[in-house]
Amino acid sequence: MKKLLLIILLINSINIFSQVILPEGKTMISEEELKERGFIMAIYPGGIDAFRQKFTQTFNSSNINSKGVIKSEAQFVISEEGTVSDIIISGDNKSMNKAMERAIKTLSKAKWKPAELDGKPIKFRFRLPITMEFH
Repeated sequence: MKKLLLIILLINSINIFSQVILPEGKTMISEEELKERGFIMAIYPGGIDAFRQKFTQTFNSSNINSKGVIKSEAQFVISEEGTVSDIIISGDNKSMNKAMERAIKTLSKAKWKPAELDGKPIKFRFRLPITMEFH
């Protein structure tokens, strides 16, 4: 029951954010300019729901040592070829960070459809914040 509750919380707490890494060195680009340039976000095989489901299946909370609310964030880059690199996990709880890192490394074996801008593949930074409550 406890594991089911944690999985439900995990699924409901996944908010995915992203950042375009522009080849021309610009750091900011407006949403309007992205639309004009035909921006397409990087896509996990099967889409974002498949990513959430696979992350939930892969994430092992049994070794997390904590009570209360824990927050961690994974960031990684999806290359122009669709491979995952530069995985960074941040958060105050080391056991939660390790569990997230293991899950992301497992998911990184899948080849993503790269993000596109102006019809060309580009690097894409993916942010995955997770908040869980342990009792």
